[in-house]
Amino acid sequence: MLEFQIPIHFEDISLSSSDKYSIKKIIDVNSQNENTILSNLDLIYEKIKKNSSDIVDHQFFDLLFSYLLNISKLTADQRNQIIKTLKYGITNLTSTINKEFQNKIKNHKNRGQQDDDDDDDDNDEDSDEEINSSQNNESFKLKCLLYRNSLKMYIFFLEHYISYQHSSSSTTKESSKSTSENNETITSKKKSTKKKNSSVLDSWEQEEQKEAILTSIINLLELNLSTLWRLDYPEEEFINLLSKIIYSMIEQPANLRSKGVKKLIFEVLSILILRYNHSFNFTSKIIHLLHNHESLPSHCADLYEFIYNYQQQQQQQQQQQQQQQQNIYSQSTNQQKNQTTFLISDIIREIGKQKEQRDTSGFKNLAKFLSELTDRLPKIVLPFVSLLLAHLDSESYLMRNAVTESIGFLIGKALNKVENNNNNNNSKDKKSEQEEEEEEIENQKKNESDQSELLNILFERCRDINGYCRSSVLKTLSLLVNNNWVPKESYIQLTKIAIERVSDKNSLVRKRAIILLSDILESNPYSPHLPTLLFKDKKEKLDSFFKLSFYNLKKKKELLKKSKKNKNNNNQDDLLNSQQVPDDNMEFEEQQKEEKKEEEEEEEEEEEEEEEEEEEITEKEIFEDIKLNKEQFFDLISMLVPFSGIKEFSPHRLPLYLEHLNKYLDSSCKFIKIINGTIDTMCQLMGSINPSDILESVHFIQVAHKYQIDKSKEAITKMLALIWNKEQSIKESTIKSFYELLIKDTREKVKSTLKSSYYIAKNLIDLTTAATLGEITSLEELMIEFTKKDLIDQDIIKALWDIFSGKVVNFNKQDSRGALIILSMISNNNSSVVKDKVNLLVSIGLEEQDDEFLPRYTCITLQKLRSKGLKETDQILPRFKNNQSLFERLIYHICSTITINDNNNNNNNNNNNNNNNNNNNNNNDDIKNSKWFMFAEQAINTIYILAEQPDLISTEIIKKLSDQVLDENGETNQYCLSKLIFILGHIAIKQLVYVEEIQSEIKRIQYEQSKQSKNNKNNNDKKKTNIEKELGTDQAEAEAESEAIQIQAESDILSENNLIGKYSQLVVSICYNYNEIFSNEQFPNQLLQTSAVLTLSKFMCVDSNFCESNLQLLFTLLEKSSIEVIRSNIIIGLGDLAFRFPNLVEPWTSKIYSRLRDPNAEARKNSLMVLTHLILNDMIKVKGQISEMAICLEDSDIRISNIAKLFFSTLASKGNNLYNSLPDIIGKITPASTVTSNLNNISKDSIKNILKYLFSFIEKDKQSETLIDKLLQRFKTSKSISESQNISFCLQLLNYNDKSLKKLLEHFKLYQDKLNDNEIYNNLMISISKTKKQPNLTKTSEIKQLVDEIEKKINTARSQLTLGETVELVQEDGNSSGTSSIATTSQSIQKPPSKPSKKAPAKKRAPSRKRYQSSEEEESEESSEEEEEESGDDQDRMIITPKKPISKPMVSSRKRQPVQKKISSESEQSSQSEQSSQSEQSSQSDQSEISDIDRMDITPKKPPKKPQPKQSKKKPASRLKKVISQSESESDIDSESSNNSSFDDISE
Repeated sequence: MLEFQIPIHFEDISLSSSDKYSIKKIIDVNSQNENTILSNLDLIYEKIKKNSSDIVDHQFFDLLFSYLLNISKLTADQRNQIIKTLKYGITNLTSTINKEFQNKIKNHKNRGQQDDDDDDDDNDEDSDEEINSSQNNESFKLKCLLYRNSLKMYIFFLEHYISYQHSSSSTTKESSKSTSENNETITSKKKSTKKKNSSVLDSWEQEEQKEAILTSIINLLELNLSTLWRLDYPEEEFINLLSKIIYSMIEQPANLRSKGVKKLIFEVLSILILRYNHSFNFTSKIIHLLHNHESLPSHCADLYEFIYNYQQQQQQQQQQQQQQQQNIYSQSTNQQKNQTTFLISDIIREIGKQKEQRDTSGFKNLAKFLSELTDRLPKIVLPFVSLLLAHLDSESYLMRNAVTESIGFLIGKALNKVENNNNNNNSKDKKSEQEEEEEEIENQKKNESDQSELLNILFERCRDINGYCRSSVLKTLSLLVNNNWVPKESYIQLTKIAIERVSDKNSLVRKRAIILLSDILESNPYSPHLPTLLFKDKKEKLDSFFKLSFYNLKKKKELLKKSKKNKNNNNQDDLLNSQQVPDDNMEFEEQQKEEKKEEEEEEEEEEEEEEEEEEEITEKEIFEDIKLNKEQFFDLISMLVPFSGIKEFSPHRLPLYLEHLNKYLDSSCKFIKIINGTIDTMCQLMGSINPSDILESVHFIQVAHKYQIDKSKEAITKMLALIWNKEQSIKESTIKSFYELLIKDTREKVKSTLKSSYYIAKNLIDLTTAATLGEITSLEELMIEFTKKDLIDQDIIKALWDIFSGKVVNFNKQDSRGALIILSMISNNNSSVVKDKVNLLVSIGLEEQDDEFLPRYTCITLQKLRSKGLKETDQILPRFKNNQSLFERLIYHICSTITINDNNNNNNNNNNNNNNNNNNNNNNDDIKNSKWFMFAEQAINTIYILAEQPDLISTEIIKKLSDQVLDENGETNQYCLSKLIFILGHIAIKQLVYVEEIQSEIKRIQYEQSKQSKNNKNNNDKKKTNIEKELGTDQAEAEAESEAIQIQAESDILSENNLIGKYSQLVVSICYNYNEIFSNEQFPNQLLQTSAVLTLSKFMCVDSNFCESNLQLLFTLLEKSSIEVIRSNIIIGLGDLAFRFPNLVEPWTSKIYSRLRDPNAEARKNSLMVLTHLILNDMIKVKGQISEMAICLEDSDIRISNIAKLFFSTLASKGNNLYNSLPDIIGKITPASTVTSNLNNISKDSIKNILKYLFSFIEKDKQSETLIDKLLQRFKTSKSISESQNISFCLQLLNYNDKSLKKLLEHFKLYQDKLNDNEIYNNLMISISKTKKQPNLTKTSEIKQLVDEIEKKINTARSQLTLGETVELVQEDGNSSGTSSIATTSQSIQKPPSKPSKKAPAKKRAPSRKRYQSSEEEESEESSEEEEEESGDDQDRMIITPKKPISKPMVSSRKRQPVQKKISSESEQSSQSEQSSQSEQSSQSDQSEISDIDRMDITPKKPPKKPQPKQSKKKPASRLKKVISQSESESDIDSESSNNSSFDDISE
């Protein structure tokens, strides 16, 4: 019989050969039908079933080979019969070989061990002799050859069958995607036939079939197959053929998803590696698999783990079998250990050779496999850590990530104390206790050093150049922290590194750093609560004991030294007395000198010893000397978690406890200080543009508050602003965080629902204490969201009412006020909260005298009685009658006289002490005044919301206040007059809103009546109404009628016949200050003037005629008033006027813009907010004056800068306004322009920052193209070199394509003569170099050619300009001319010729370059006419007219807006805009002419009247922006302690 040699390819077996087994005849499968093939296969199965070695017969081998060669043409039944035959053949052959050689073949597990053992038993020697004798037998050789050939044939056929199945499955998956669409159009008949044909599937697809095949292979490999080959191992081709089957099965994801199949596959490979020397080819095959399959990294790591565990099982079995043969056991285990370590080292080395592949998909799989392998086998990978660390220098960031992850697993799983202790416990039986202790100590020291080294490597990798690597390291550190794998000594260093990465430029790194900080805080080893005061107090107490002990030890040592010195001195005296005096005096003197030297040396030595002894006072000695009693000791360790286990006081262990306590407190205080410093950074990140920064910052602040970090309370108040964020995810996360902080956590801590409700109420109240107006507004929005989601239950509301009414102990009056504020917020969407508590509010809120702010918040809460609920069925409550006690109390509080020091009487006091007292009294009076104004404002609002006839109540209030103006002596009381003036203005506004509400109610009633009347009309009437409806006549009549009513109502409010109108001239007179009647000497606190200006603004919002007649006065006060509060009030009032009467205010717009240069930051902020509101709501057109707002981007006040960025970012998202304005902004903000000349603080760098920020919004190529064209055209009109420099700077901020480059070439003449300026030249060259760095730029591209041409032309022109300058300078020196070098240079510049020309004619002269003008020349030319007109004006007049007469007043096309759609109160808008400005930053500008604000046309007469068209429709006044100035985001609710002017806290 010939040897069957496994061919390279399946078809190669058909080649005939005389020295090896080959096929004799190939059968044509096409010539046979299905039944014939099945019958032949059944025949083969029956023969093999009887004798599995019959496969060697050519009759059966040729048939099987022919069928497998054409396996794709066979049916599923035929293929199932083939695999059935092969499976049974392998199983039967395995059992046959086992039975045939059971007395001769030993188990392969003990192979090779008997050859090395010299003390074998006699039975073993006899068996060896039998084997040797049988091997010499020819029959044994033939049997081995027969079984060997049969085995190879079965495996050969099986490999071909499995490879076909895998290839067919992959092709069917690909084809199924393409055929799925076509299958939808197939008829039902075809579907039914296909179902019949496809009902029979390949049995190979079943897991049971695969498991059976793999089990038979495992049973085969368990035998000593090397005996069949009479070699140490079977032939390599056979082993490779088996491994090829396994590897092909690994490539199929379905096989690895099955746990049973996966385990059998791994077991086959383990046997091949450990017993059949397959380890050398194994590594290269795994590398190949990882390169080609993305799903295999984790499975390959599982394979290595399985091999390791399988080896451990084999070792345990050998240990049980060979307990008496210790030497053999030790040798075998060492060999197997070397095999496993070889596999790990080999795969790591092979991965290191893949560096050239960089970041391909295959390399990504290798990196993932490396980290997965370390996760599963960390202790085996640990000895090869040097091979891992070599990959840190790899260019692939994926490999660096894998190495850092592996280092994390090594630190946690291989070097962790817990893991090592568990492993050491297993070996306690074999070693003595002393040896174990010594080994444990050595291992711990080694592990700690290795752990610290690896941690330091991770800390260094946090500064990797790649952001993904930095984030991966931080992720690994988070894993270590969460599993408590970080030593306590490294926590502070780890926290510092995390804080450092919080400021990273990469958003992913910042996110991971914040997550790491949160994990560090949650897993900190110090305490579950980290208040600074607790640890600080403990540390101070311990330090006091420490210092006391140190001083005691020092005194003891000093006493010892003194006693030693005394003894030494006594001894020296005795020696001197005993010595005889020599006869020679010279010798005696020398002896004394020597003794003195010795004494000095001894003293120096003693001093050095003292210093050494002081240094030698160690902490151990100090702690040993500390004496504490039991109470002092337990007071020190109380509330400290690590020491909570100490229950008994043991004095002998006290020094050890104190030493540990000192280290613990030191590290705890450092950690708390670091975490507190992080809170400020988190607050900044809450204003980030990136949502992930905001979300993670919110989570960290939530965790910090849970651990009682001190600064977390401040961060929570700042977190309230996120409720206005436009991102829904951020808003929802904010609501969820506050719910968990305020409600959920408290419910979990306190089990009793009743008690927890009071704790929750206290949490809500704490948010109102010391909160600014912006924070209160944000809190109100949060409460609205809570009520929408039903997060506040009735128990919490009941607890709030109990706290307000004073029923609960341990709550002060400030808590009572806070409870009322929360209740008013909750009642915004649920008026039933307040409906049943009106009497309680009146009796407590309006009767309380101690808390002067409580009446104000009581009025705000009462206003919610008529609020609209969330449900559609909720109805608004009707108004109350005027005889209610509620209104009586409001009238009483408004008209009540407050005892204050009259300023008129104080003027007569000349004593210094009395003056100081009076000043203090004035400050207190101002605080009282501000409280009254805030209350009166809300009281009037309450009256007009709830009263049935509020005008009657208002009349009574005005009359009572009028009676209080004159005192008993007939002198005017300034305070009472101020109150009257303020009330008049606010009543006028509320009366206008009340009239509009009545009018809208009338319209609603008329609409309902018309609906009912239409149903009762006949068909003729219907025809008429349809015609009227088409023409719109009845609608126009109704609008005209309502408009007439509205105009009449507005004019009646301020008419002379009306009560309010009679005081209008008084208000104007106070504002005019005729004959200085209301001078500062009579009214030093400026309260009356502030009230009058405020009321004047409100009056002007009511009537257009009154507004037109007093508009000049208002702007005069805006320009000339030295009081910041008045200017702020006016600028806010002008915002309302611009909305109400846009045509009247439009000519004065430049005066509003001029307030952006106000010296007071608060006035600038208010002006910017008003202009932002007007522009973004299309009430003012974007013009060139927007450059004033662009300068606010570099304002010294951060709030103003943030608001400006918010404005420009919002403007950029609204059309092309900013894009169109950029060219004009560039011209306006140059240092020589009129805008920047009024601001000495603006610098060139600031201008560049402004331009850089604005140009960041230009992203579209089309915008860049047109903007480049506009900028190039401005070179021609630029009047100064600074403006040209700004233009060139803007050009280098833009991106260039082929069209924009062509424009640079076309307009080269416009900037050619300016290239001699270095800054302009450098900016253009930066643009060119930036264009060259574009990734799509090639040598043959058009952009490349254009860039080269432009660069060449620029360099040529510059060289000509510099050459012309040097020539002119030489001529100037020779001719001694008086002209400047710049002028000669400009005259010498000639147009560069396009073609080489001959000598130019003498008559032609070079065109002179345009001379730049200075800023002074520009101003003089622009304002020459205005200065001539102003020269004869009287500067003492205070009537300001518009700068330019209105030739054609703009007629507003806006219709009257309904009451419900008016803009909200200024306080809410300002607070919201300030809060949103912290989270958004962006900017833009606009174009137009800007007027010179400082040159005001002051004339005693009114401006000439021009014929005006019909007055445009006015805006209604309901919900007008409030005119009163208040620093919205900074003023506290508890303003009792504020020392501002009396009107600073008035708000609406």
